[in-house]
Amino acid sequence: MKAISLRNKPGTRHLRGIDLRRVRPIFKSVDTPFMVLRTGRIRHNINRLRDSLPDIEIYYAVKANDHDSILRTLIDEKCNFDISSVRELDKIVENGGQVNSAIHTNPIKMIPEFDAAVNTGVRTFAADNILELEKFSKYGDRAGVLIRFKTDTGASAVNLSYKFGAELSDIPDILDRIKDLGLTFRGFCFHVGSQCTETDLYIKSIKTAGKLIGMARAKGFDSEILDIGGGFPIEYTANIPSIEDMGRAIIAALKEYIDPYIKVICEPGRFICGDSVTLFTSVIGKTVRDGKKWYYIDDGLYGSFSGRLYDHCSYQIVTNRNTKWEKAVLAGPTCDSFDVVYENCLLPPLELGDILMFPAMGAYCSVSATDFNGLKHARIVTVDW
Repeated sequence: MKAISLRNKPGTRHLRGIDLRRVRPIFKSVDTPFMVLRTGRIRHNINRLRDSLPDIEIYYAVKANDHDSILRTLIDEKCNFDISSVRELDKIVENGGQVNSAIHTNPIKMIPEFDAAVNTGVRTFAADNILELEKFSKYGDRAGVLIRFKTDTGASAVNLSYKFGAELSDIPDILDRIKDLGLTFRGFCFHVGSQCTETDLYIKSIKTAGKLIGMARAKGFDSEILDIGGGFPIEYTANIPSIEDMGRAIIAALKEYIDPYIKVICEPGRFICGDSVTLFTSVIGKTVRDGKKWYYIDDGLYGSFSGRLYDHCSYQIVTNRNTKWEKAVLAGPTCDSFDVVYENCLLPPLELGDILMFPAMGAYCSVSATDFNGLKHARIVTVDW
């Protein structure tokens, strides 16, 4: 990992949409660490996704970032929501959203959570095994079933089929049990994994979905919905395929394998919120250990950089210095030696108080930050640009 210096290109004021002239006044009123959340970027991303995936309804995955400003922006944009808990559902309601079009995609649900979601108005739920179907029985037609099936996750950063998704060989028995219990069948869903850079994974999964829809039809079930999940990638430190190119391939596969009367939906999180947030931190300490420079900053793995662990993500480092570059260690502020953000990164010599900027930290960062050591979370400053 090598940091980017803003001094490499004199006069550069923008990096992935960040206008530093607008950010500087924030430093006068907010101490680091803080994040700048741009709602204009949220609007840009959802509209770009809509253009790339025409006729596919978008359900924002609230788990990626549930900040009120993001939810309110998406409600203004008439976006639907994908939830995994009642607390996420409550946040939608608190921000003025409607719940009757939301879907609940956690395949394993606690009964109190299930009860609350149904009673609040959610009508579509994912499941991936026969035992989970038993929980649906008491709700009658108020809880429809989406069968989630296992997919190949290939080059995806996070394998979401490791924990969830029915084996294809189990689908016939699941369908039979749905019939035995008299449940309402909605259709199928899959997820190719988070930060998926391999378009073929979507194509293969859509083809499989087409076969499963045919199998269900043979058993007397009409599929209403196909949920193709999320996973659409954003740029961190490596090149990725464009959403436009991925969208064209996905749309072509849907036309080839899926009946046109079936409603197709997707549940992106990262693509909508990921690059809308930039983190600013300060150097709070420095030393030399075993001949290597160590820099300590005021945010770390227990805070905004939790995505380094849970999301397997590498975030770009941006500095305003550009002298001799050396291998260094970048560590967080807690008293735990585990709290090291980067073991070997190339940095110029830094001084106490220097600011480091980390773009694209809007997904799976602040939502998984903890209160360990009693240290404050990065404050989030919302701007409409």
